[in-house]
Amino acid sequence: MRFIKTLVRIFVVLALLVGLAFAAARLHDGPLGLIPGGPLASGNLVATLVTDWSFAESTETIEMQLIGDETSRTTWILVSRGRAFIPCSLGFPPGKSWHRRADIDGRGLVRIDGKRYPVTLRRVADAPLEQELKEIVRSKYGGGPGGDAGVWFFAVESREP
Repeated sequence: MRFIKTLVRIFVVLALLVGLAFAAARLHDGPLGLIPGGPLASGNLVATLVTDWSFAESTETIEMQLIGDETSRTTWILVSRGRAFIPCSLGFPPGKSWHRRADIDGRGLVRIDGKRYPVTLRRVADAPLEQELKEIVRSKYGGGPGGDAGVWFFAVESREP
């Protein structure tokens, strides 16, 4: 019985620590790893339009925030022929909804190497391009976004601040 009480206490402490980490992340400038964070506030705002995203080709992850959202998230980035794309697994993690909001109004910010870029995310609806992007995901990340529910890809288009 004492063993079970100890396990329960450990579980409660771990649950509180995880909850505290998620709460603290909301006050943080950007996400904390995989935990969604507060708005992207720091970093130089790049005012010139980006026409070639090749500089981000070797970048594994970026931070992204949609306009109107109070939270930001870490996500992958793909670059093909100078164009940038963000993949989104539709099934993992459960409860994710940013992709639906981005499909309606994709205005947002991405932060790459400490610089913030105003962007518009536009959902890719071109099957051959989607297939090409799936191949890039496999080669760059050793697989695809998790889940069996499918993947959406968003083109990252630079916009004026």
